[in-house]
Amino acid sequence: MSFVIYPPINPVAFVCGSMSIRWYGVILSFAIFVGIVCAYFISKNKYDRNFAELLLDSVFPVVLFSIIGARFFYVVGDLDFYIRHPAEIFLINHGGLSIYGAIFFGVISLSLFFKLKKVNALEYFDIYALVMPLCQAIGRWGNYFNQEAFGRPCKTFIKLYVDKLYRPFEYMQYSFFHPTFLYECVLNLILFIILLFIFLKAKNYKTGLIFSLYLIFYSLIRLFVESYRIDSIMNVSGMPVASVISLITLTFGVLIFFYIEKHPA
Repeated sequence: MSFVIYPPINPVAFVCGSMSIRWYGVILSFAIFVGIVCAYFISKNKYDRNFAELLLDSVFPVVLFSIIGARFFYVVGDLDFYIRHPAEIFLINHGGLSIYGAIFFGVISLSLFFKLKKVNALEYFDIYALVMPLCQAIGRWGNYFNQEAFGRPCKTFIKLYVDKLYRPFEYMQYSFFHPTFLYECVLNLILFIILLFIFLKAKNYKTGLIFSLYLIFYSLIRLFVESYRIDSIMNVSGMPVASVISLITLTFGVLIFFYIEKHPA
């Protein structure tokens, strides 16, 4: 007995005039909306209304630059393809966003925003890092509708059927693959619950703790998922570039964690 996940009938959610709105974009938008709402109410509960309102003020530039960064990292990683098809650079509804690009550009934009506001950005890093796993868990379903980001062929209890159109050429004879989008979704939901519990219940909570834990544990999640995926856009000495970045991010997360632990709250 096995549980088979079948692909969607149509990756297009609806048509608006001459524009086809794909499920990928709908799900990504919903993930961002859920993240904003959760961040607002969590920060209002933990701090106060003024803190939450300032958080909302930062959302537009942070989300904008995060999306730009996510696309930029992905395009750079598959530069040969986008040089041949430059029009595809702007078609993010076709898929192709790098979470690490979103994190990197998001951190920079968040730092600049709160520097202009003359406010300690680290508290806001915690809020953003707290809701990120939830957003990522929802967003990964966009990969399902695009039939992308799946793993190697498998015969496990839970498996994903991939249409021939979306199978890599060298795996054309296989029908079922590891549903790595689902693995990451579940692991990110677990991470969100753990971080939320720590953020709301931990005694002597130190600012920056959630940010460091997110970097550490998401990096570990990504390393695990990358060990199954077969669609890495670039490799460094045989290792997927996402795994290399995960190791770097993991190192930074550990360094931030120990720095926080050695300094007063």
